[in-house]
Amino acid sequence: MPPEPFPVLVHPFLGPTPRSCAYEAGSPTSRNALVFIGGLGDGPHTVPYVRALASRLQSEPALSYSLFEVRLSSAFGGFGYRRLADDVADLAALVRHLRGALGRDRVVLLGHSTGCQDCMEYTDYAKHGAEPVDGFILQGPVSDREAFGPLVPKEELEAGVAKAAELVGSGQGDTIMPRDKLSEMFDTPITAYRYHSLLAPGGDDDFFSSDLPDDKVASFWSKFQKPVLVLPSGEDEHVPKSIDVPKLLARWASLAPDGIVSDLSGLIPGASHTVKSPESREWMADRVVRFLSSLK
Repeated sequence: MPPEPFPVLVHPFLGPTPRSCAYEAGSPTSRNALVFIGGLGDGPHTVPYVRALASRLQSEPALSYSLFEVRLSSAFGGFGYRRLADDVADLAALVRHLRGALGRDRVVLLGHSTGCQDCMEYTDYAKHGAEPVDGFILQGPVSDREAFGPLVPKEELEAGVAKAAELVGSGQGDTIMPRDKLSEMFDTPITAYRYHSLLAPGGDDDFFSSDLPDDKVASFWSKFQKPVLVLPSGEDEHVPKSIDVPKLLARWASLAPDGIVSDLSGLIPGASHTVKSPESREWMADRVVRFLSSLK
């Protein structure tokens, strides 16, 4: 059976992507905004837990948050020829719209999967000139190259990364990767730049790999100026069993500025990558509500 119909309020806004729209679930008179950012291949309304979270926020009127999803230029199959910087430009335009046209007080970004990489990139205010937000939530942060490692033959992956590096190095980063150098897991065209960004050590998307040196990790997390809630999925099918996620989370917190990583952070019990079980969603929603309540 298909899911039940659900209402949203569509907000067109001016941004770098033509005909940009955001989709609001909850009361349009809310004072604050929680912006959901999906992962690779996602678009508005493709991650079901968002609706459950929006319903929970509606049951907490004192918080006065509604939830927004946004159609990024990288949505659905667009990720293959877009960059994190493109997402940040779209998100920055939405934040300006939320604060300006809609008069929202607090704006918090909630990244899921690759959306967590967007959050990490957004914190580089000096690079992007984006308007600061009031907090971040990272749900299901994973390393793409570590996720792909067990799924793709090593020789195939290395050949693809080498070809991508060759094209990027020769100024052809926007060239579409040849089909014979792509894993069958890619069902959409992808540029050499984005392939390298996702799957090469030190690529622009490589924020969460467990083998990154401390100085690199610290350079990422030091850019956070506002609190961040980190919620890895407890049974994430995209995280290799060899990776100690609680240890990794503790490492991130230790290399961030004092007090930046919320004490409410932790693995969502029993959660798949997209938090499919009702019990896991309830646990997650509780942490999100408590985190939003803690923001000053």
